[in-house]
Amino acid sequence: MSEILSTWGSSTAIILLCLLTIIIVVAVVLHIRKKKRFDVGKITMADIDQMSGHEFEDYLYVLFVALGYEETFLTKKSRDFGADLIFHDCSDIQTVVQAKRLTEKLGLDAVQEIYAAKAYYQADKAVIITSTNQVSDPCRKLAAATQVSIVDRDDLKEVISYFKRGRLSDAQSIIEMPFNEIAYNAVDSLDDILDHQRGMIKAGDYYYKLTVRTKRSS
Repeated sequence: MSEILSTWGSSTAIILLCLLTIIIVVAVVLHIRKKKRFDVGKITMADIDQMSGHEFEDYLYVLFVALGYEETFLTKKSRDFGADLIFHDCSDIQTVVQAKRLTEKLGLDAVQEIYAAKAYYQADKAVIITSTNQVSDPCRKLAAATQVSIVDRDDLKEVISYFKRGRLSDAQSIIEMPFNEIAYNAVDSLDDILDHQRGMIKAGDYYYKLTVRTKRSS
């Protein structure tokens, strides 16, 4: 009987030791992963894809300062008036940045918000940095009209690659690239809904008969 108990005790000890070893290994792996996640020098696009919007803003702040933009500031998480970062580029030009950690398409609202922020913070330039490659056509047109630069996923990949290789000036050149000039015609956005043949001004359910004005004036 004593031999059985002794064997059982040894087996239990071995099992507990194995469990303890597994727990330690898991803890070490999690610690390494956590350290890698927060070390900007080791961040990859795969890590960025797992970030929240606020985490992406914090990441970009650290990245910008590490790239040599010492005058970089985070805005408040609420009431940021459309800008997440403000920095002075290599030519000392004050620039507002909107960080968009997206999986879907970048839309018009991003341009509208950062353009408003540019006016609010009295900045000279405006940039959108996004983790997506999908940019809607209206977004690109409005960005061209408002002179807003867009750093998309491919651009961000290059910035990260240059940063990790110590090629800071190359990374800066992407961040500071001018806005993309594309052809657009603002007139295409106007809707001519006047019906002159019937002498009526009409929009939706609202109308005004031009003949009524004529009768009253006569």
